[in-house]
Amino acid sequence: MTEHNALPDFLLESLVGCLDALLAGCPALPESGPTVNRLRDLAATLRPGGTAPPERPELAAEPLTLAQGLALTETARNTLDTRSALGGDSPWPAETGRALAEALAALAGQLGAARRREQAGMVRGLYVIIDPEVTGGREPLEIAQAAVRGGARMLQLRDKRRDKGDILPLARDLQELCAANDALLIVNDHVDLAAAVGSGGVHVGQTDLPVAQARQVLAPEQVLGRSNREIDLLIESQEMGADHVAFGAIYPTTTKPGGRGPQGPERLRQARAVTQVPLVAIGGINAENVAPVIEAGADAVCVTAAVGLAPEPEAAAHRLVAAISQAGGRI
Repeated sequence: MTEHNALPDFLLESLVGCLDALLAGCPALPESGPTVNRLRDLAATLRPGGTAPPERPELAAEPLTLAQGLALTETARNTLDTRSALGGDSPWPAETGRALAEALAALAGQLGAARRREQAGMVRGLYVIIDPEVTGGREPLEIAQAAVRGGARMLQLRDKRRDKGDILPLARDLQELCAANDALLIVNDHVDLAAAVGSGGVHVGQTDLPVAQARQVLAPEQVLGRSNREIDLLIESQEMGADHVAFGAIYPTTTKPGGRGPQGPERLRQARAVTQVPLVAIGGINAENVAPVIEAGADAVCVTAAVGLAPEPEAAAHRLVAAISQAGGRI
């Protein structure tokens, strides 16, 4: 007598339950309506006789947040993939499985894009780069903690010297710090490292991994920023799908020397005029010269040495945040 394998049945039941919860409270987005309707039709075919889902008032008690809807969508995708990988007799025709996978992928993309737009609201105020080479001999995590206590809303981990395996522990610590303080951690260059620690996102330069390829590695909700030195590159970055853009250097800087001279606040004002996503100003900015940067339209101000090399990093961050606020910036 052959023993029955209960796993396929369990996975099917889990998939149907996940779809029921998702469809009962999926966040309403104009672009996702047809996708949700398609999923509802496909979900019905997974039940005996194509029946409607049973009445479960608790599922519709409150609409799902974007984060919850995205998590359920990803869970459904993973469950479907696992059931398909088992092989054997499938409970649905091959075309149904493909259609379901495509619809879930489309919904994940739509919810992810909306979640990134939501996350873009966190691109504001003080943004501090944590670079082990720019700490004045102190531990990078110590500088990061001081920056957050001083009011930084974003941190960026930038380590150009060490291997990724050596950077990973610090990346994890920084992500925990940001998650506990409603801040956003951005990982410079290393898209795979950003994905591994579940950071808020990644920042790439003009010669790094292109936006479309980076998206294939990142989770749907992780934001992507891109560096730009020219106005036309700002436009290009937005067309590629960058969630926020950096522009600079605004003033002379010692942490990234070389290249053309400083852009200045007036050039930043021109950048603001062509930018529809959050705009980050970077390069030589400190509490004494930040006001013109905010007045020119920067959403966030990115600094390295102004905090990392300050005798008292927390106090330096606090002064910058106060100056940004006084100039009319969002903190």
